[in-house]
Amino acid sequence: MKMNRNLRKVAAVLFALILFSLHCEARKGFAIIIDAKSLQEAQTEVKAYADAIEQQQGLKVYTITDNWGIPDSIRAILQTLHEQKKDPIVGAVFIGDIPIPMIRDAQHMTSAFKMSQEMDRRESSVPSDRFYDDFKLRFVPQGKDAELPYFYYSLSGKGTQVLNPDIFSGRIRPTDAGGTSRYEKLRLYLRKATQFKLHPETFNNYFVFNGNGSLSESNVAHIDEFRGLNEHFPQFSQKPESYSYMEYTEEPFIKTKMVNELMRPDLSFAMLHHHGDWDTQYLSGYPKPRNVNEAMRYIQFTTRDRVRTYLRWGLTADSAVKKVTKMYNVPEEWARQALSAQYKRNDSIFTAQENLTLTDFVKMQFKPNVRMANFDACYNGSFHMDDCIANSYIFQPGKTLVTLGGTVNVLQDKWPDRFVGLLAEGMMVGFLAQNTIYLEWHVIGDPTCCFAPKDKSDDVNRLMGDNNPKSWSNILKKKTGSVDLQAMAIHKLSGNPLLSNQHLLQLLQNSPYAMIRLEAFLALKARGGEDFIQAIQIASKDNYELVQRFAVNEIQNCGDQRLIPVTTRLLTKNNASARVKFNAMHCLQFLEAEPVKIQMQKSWNEVAPYLTAKDSIKSVVFGNIDKYCGTWDEDIDKLCQGKYNNEQALKQANYMRIYLPAYKIPEVVAYTDTCTDMQLKKNLLEALGWHGTAYTADRIRELALRTSRNDTLPAGVRDEALKTFKRTSFVKL
Repeated sequence: MKMNRNLRKVAAVLFALILFSLHCEARKGFAIIIDAKSLQEAQTEVKAYADAIEQQQGLKVYTITDNWGIPDSIRAILQTLHEQKKDPIVGAVFIGDIPIPMIRDAQHMTSAFKMSQEMDRRESSVPSDRFYDDFKLRFVPQGKDAELPYFYYSLSGKGTQVLNPDIFSGRIRPTDAGGTSRYEKLRLYLRKATQFKLHPETFNNYFVFNGNGSLSESNVAHIDEFRGLNEHFPQFSQKPESYSYMEYTEEPFIKTKMVNELMRPDLSFAMLHHHGDWDTQYLSGYPKPRNVNEAMRYIQFTTRDRVRTYLRWGLTADSAVKKVTKMYNVPEEWARQALSAQYKRNDSIFTAQENLTLTDFVKMQFKPNVRMANFDACYNGSFHMDDCIANSYIFQPGKTLVTLGGTVNVLQDKWPDRFVGLLAEGMMVGFLAQNTIYLEWHVIGDPTCCFAPKDKSDDVNRLMGDNNPKSWSNILKKKTGSVDLQAMAIHKLSGNPLLSNQHLLQLLQNSPYAMIRLEAFLALKARGGEDFIQAIQIASKDNYELVQRFAVNEIQNCGDQRLIPVTTRLLTKNNASARVKFNAMHCLQFLEAEPVKIQMQKSWNEVAPYLTAKDSIKSVVFGNIDKYCGTWDEDIDKLCQGKYNNEQALKQANYMRIYLPAYKIPEVVAYTDTCTDMQLKKNLLEALGWHGTAYTADRIRELALRTSRNDTLPAGVRDEALKTFKRTSFVKL
């Protein structure tokens, strides 16, 4: 195969590649991977960029022309450069038209992506540079797209099943979208990135935007985010105008106000919480009505929108109108407004005011100046498309240098500002992304971009590049460095015996810093076992909303009956945060009804004397047990009793990646073991692999290991079993 011939050539041509370097002694290296045409068009700018990295950041730069156009060859080059003894690389940037790996069979490495792979593989694969930066992963080639620079790969069981990239990476991929040549965009961007290195700025301020539906619009979640910022940036406590905040409800249409804030010439960083697509930042909803007339217009608009949704789904006009009229109990004439061209045009104009789209960059003359932006939103980082939101930010004439975003949908319940304080200490943004990693998560722009540290006592980039366990251990023992540096030390030692479970539990119980408590909890999760049960119990009472929310989320995954009192306490708590209570309610689907009822009565008895309107509250609390507990039992029982046809069984296996209570796992394991339909058996093994923290997960591990060693089974089934065994096995200390 041509691909294999290219791989054989890699070692021979490595040192014959084009290298731009000052040949200075550097402790670490950095690779620029660029296509030949982009290098030809921007040779001066690429050299200036490489020189600035060497001069200002002390990294030896290897500028490598992609003469293969095949991901495997590029990966081999990067691995060689990383493993060499002298000046090994710690990161890479992919400039121009570099092949895009499309990863399959690895959705467990994403934060939220769960699309059926039966759909078009362009849509159901995850565009990801983890192919290039995590050398412990193994892949099976699945061919190239016929039209696009997409190379499809299936994750193999031969490699690891947990992301832990060996190097950081970033994408600078200009396209011809918008009428400007990709090469002109590239030249302008590289000049901007180079100038920032030659004239670095300090990290001076931080902007937070909360859009429609962000974190269930929980006030407590957003308040605690600001509490966390004071730990990330204690130096900001007395600094004027160091924080700015914006909520979509501040104005009927917030877009103009948000755009103007992002164009501030002095803005360092923006955290943008909202929903998204590759071409849209979803900022607002229909303005909340404040009087009767506004309420009527709101209902009419919602009615028309629902009718149009049903029309898109294939209903006839009369059927859609009748369905919505009955659903909302509204006059038929309101529903029929959706069929009017005038209303459609007016509604379209109205909706355009709610969100920021790619066309708005030109219409509004939007030239973002925020130096770095984090899109806590779905699809905004879809660099594989002809254009995307994250790309448009960095390729505008403004001062934006780096964006962080996902190529597919992303989870809301994650830690979006993890380690962000280290940026103010001069850490390269690539290191930030490398340690907050998901399969879909990417740096768009220069990954070596960094702010000038005010305090140079800690060389955070040296610590990150060396990654010496003893250095991290000393930081924890001596409690030196910032809160975020200590949190990073916990993260770096999460799989190392230098940090004991007892120490982690003490940090979780007693540390005055929420960032450290969060890291301790996540480290204990990675280790599993009895100490993690205790960690969930401790974290469920934490005064920082995100710690508590993480604990509640793990209850549904674990399912241990010792955690039922945690759930019932939160569900009877008068003022639990909206997001915590929502997730606690969700937990009921994964707990058995009878023990929950018994414990709920105990929890109710403790709070009832201090409540008014007891009967109505009690009705809701106990009603939710009947409503949610056992939700999935019947479907799982039908599967295990062989009552589903093949199509239904495969669909149920897909559901069980998420909806499989821990107490039902033994039944599913037994059914999987005896299943003779090899495709279903494979899918069931994959589904079981999502439940490694379940209290019954030992059954999964035993089945998976035994199945992976059964030579009478097809190779695909054995490979899936091996992946499941590795995914559900914890760090062994």
